Amino acid sequence: MATYILGAVLVVALIAAGRHIYRNFADDKHDCCGTEMNCTKCPHCGK
Repeated sequence: MATYILGAVLVVALIAAGRHIYRNFADDKHDCCGTEMNCTKCPHCGK
């Protein structure tokens, strides 16, 4: 039973990650540009 619960949680997490990746791609956004700390290292920010 625990295997089914863990599998369901994993499927939900993968769907959420896939939606996040798709939305970033569709909006031409990048995760590295979201914070000040990472923006200097991000090749997509233009800084």
